[in-house]
Amino acid sequence: MKVNSAISIFVGIVLGFGALGLAFYFHETHPETSPYIRGAELAHEAGCYTCHGTSVDDPRVNFRLRDSAWRSTEIATMWEEEHSASSMRTWVTHGVPERKRQSHQQLLLQMPAYGDDGHLSPDEIEDVVAWALIVGLRGFQGYDNREEDMPELSVADVAELEEAELFMLGDRLSRQQGCYQCHGELGQGGPGNLASFKGYIPGFQGTDFLDLTNNGDPAEIRHWIEHGRGKAIESGLLGGLAAGYFDRQAIPMPGYRELLSDAEIELLVAYLQWLNTRGPLSGEDVEALAKSLDESI
Repeated sequence: MKVNSAISIFVGIVLGFGALGLAFYFHETHPETSPYIRGAELAHEAGCYTCHGTSVDDPRVNFRLRDSAWRSTEIATMWEEEHSASSMRTWVTHGVPERKRQSHQQLLLQMPAYGDDGHLSPDEIEDVVAWALIVGLRGFQGYDNREEDMPELSVADVAELEEAELFMLGDRLSRQQGCYQCHGELGQGGPGNLASFKGYIPGFQGTDFLDLTNNGDPAEIRHWIEHGRGKAIESGLLGGLAAGYFDRQAIPMPGYRELLSDAEIELLVAYLQWLNTRGPLSGEDVEALAKSLDESI
């Protein structure tokens, strides 16, 4: 009887630890998201690319009724003109602003009213708005910023930068070094990454970043930039497991220690910390950043 009781206790302990281990695993591997990531997924699911194309260089055909005849025309891309959060929200929700409704009704293919028709919830529309504005910022101002030369900075200069300067120069250097290509536009979350721990490249805007950088420790961020991998994340009880994932992942991060100066690395450290404090960006956040960038470059 005592043996059976001891076995039951042992089995209970093992099952308990197993349950805790599974809970920890699912918690740690739960994907992080942002309006930008969710908006990109919704844009694909809602067929935005079908009519608007994937860029300004991917026009799609439409027809307009004029003088009782259908004439070929192109569908405007989402990035053909700069939008505010309010104007983009109106287009997605109602299909067309009221002032353009009469003209819009002459088109053979007409923009769906995703909000009015109940296809997208208000929260989903906000995600699409954030995604569209972030992609639009890249086209309208991001490339212009990337083409500007970096100023000569010292490490001490970086500490004295005002917020608008930090954003402008941090954004410029991030574009020039390809940071957004992997970590998502404005660091809002990157693409999939086979065999990585969570299956994707993390952004700079949430808890993934904090977990990987020892809660945003500057020295740890600097180590990532210089060597392409963390130091703290590979230490301790789970260090070997983490190192295994880093070694097997399809897209490893390169080390920039031979490409960047000490001041440029310091600029990226400060910029990534600043982006993380901003958190996931809403449409209004992106609009404010675009205004700041426009005034700076």
